[in-house]
Amino acid sequence: MKTLCLLILISVGLVSSSSAQTTNYQVHSLFVMNIAKYSTWPSHANEFHIVVFGKSKIYDELMKHVTGKNINGLTIRVTQTDNVADLGAAEIIFLSDGKSGSLSDIVKATDGKPTMVIAEREGLFKKGAGFSFVVMDNNTLRYDINNEELEKRNIKVSKNLASLANTVI
Repeated sequence: MKTLCLLILISVGLVSSSSAQTTNYQVHSLFVMNIAKYSTWPSHANEFHIVVFGKSKIYDELMKHVTGKNINGLTIRVTQTDNVADLGAAEIIFLSDGKSGSLSDIVKATDGKPTMVIAEREGLFKKGAGFSFVVMDNNTLRYDINNEELEKRNIKVSKNLASLANTVI
């Protein structure tokens, strides 16, 4: 818990120092990694697959952070695509802001699978994403959680992670 809180506070500080017009993808990637670390999926294959859907600088940031790391003992693999057919058996799909209109197609394509959708655009947690980011009035980054959607997909989020959320449904 201390590690999670420390990383969140560091991340919040990084976002606070950036302008409202600039997305800090380093912070977004740290949040994605911590969300993954503090969530539980049903049994996996031999890797933890994160797909960035759409062109986004978060792909480069995730690639920097995953080298030599694992999630719950599984090697992390990060890929990027613009095609719903290429999602495969991803544990996490990061939906870039520019591809937010594809959310319903992604939710449909992953229905019944233990796949968490993390949306860059605010409010998408109400439309089927498991998480969506929110930039607060003081320019800090937070997240909203759709726990109902995650439970349908057999994904459990730690209580500590949920307690740090802006909104949980």
